[in-house]
Amino acid sequence: MQDEPELEYAKMKEFLSFYAERFLKAEGLPPNKQPIASLEALEKKSMKLAFNGLRQAINDCVEMSLHFDHAEVEKLDSQLRSRGIITLSELRRRYSKSYAKIMKRGQIKNETEYYLVLNVLHDPTEKTPEERKLLEELISDYEAA
Repeated sequence: MQDEPELEYAKMKEFLSFYAERFLKAEGLPPNKQPIASLEALEKKSMKLAFNGLRQAINDCVEMSLHFDHAEVEKLDSQLRSRGIITLSELRRRYSKSYAKIMKRGQIKNETEYYLVLNVLHDPTEKTPEERKLLEELISDYEAA
């Protein structure tokens, strides 16, 4: 059985592979410079370096996807879930600087933030009751304004 860091790494790598195929424009890159090939080359040198590189790549994917509209995120999350891959909404919850700012501020400022919070709330990934309640309150306050 894999330990927690290895399992997390495998989940994130699956996401990166799926995301890269669809959204990262790498057509002109040689095969050994494609995102997954680069990651696998790092794995041979050092798993610590590979994990750090993967985290940065996931963070980049999360930040690049912030312009996706609500329907696009729902569709992508559905495709990911159907393949047993961690969802974009869950990765946003974990790694998005924008999401962290909203949670710290305790207020949604605009429509982009609204849909980010809405997608995280509706993603079936487990959340604490406190987090779920806060997300619902943020959405309710924004909708009432």
